Amino acid sequence: MKYYLDCEFNGMGGELLSLALEPEAGDPLYLVRGDIPRDIEPWVRENVLPILHADNRGHKPLKSVVWDLAEWPTLIEEYLDGDRDITIVTDWPDDIKYFCELILTGPGQMIEIRPSLTFEMHRVDAYPTELPGAVQHCAFWDAKALKLKLETEAQL
Repeated sequence: MKYYLDCEFNGMGGELLSLALEPEAGDPLYLVRGDIPRDIEPWVRENVLPILHADNRGHKPLKSVVWDLAEWPTLIEEYLDGDRDITIVTDWPDDIKYFCELILTGPGQMIEIRPSLTFEMHRVDAYPTELPGAVQHCAFWDAKALKLKLETEAQL
């Protein structure tokens, strides 16, 4: 199954703040970090932090889950459990980097993924989107917008 991935992070190469996986079918996974770093880049403070929990009307809380970053690998493993031949689709290489860093659990160890994991990167801009009420720079909505963009293009 395909999962559309988006991450928000604290500037170029900065710490991961949130991650969303939007599946082809079913419920998404949206993880928000509970311990936001103190030294946040100004652009991220203005454009990302206020909408980490934004719903499709702008600024009301989503049903997001705030977790300790150390728990994310287990949550991702549980979310993907039972799925075979996983494809992670994104529009930016850093998203793949952050995802791969999360699924590594120790030297020579990673979460259980069988039999395969594939990555696709499509350099597209998902915005503007026809997704009603989407909030750009919120990983939850950016993953949904990417899915809509790529599925719409595939139908053309």
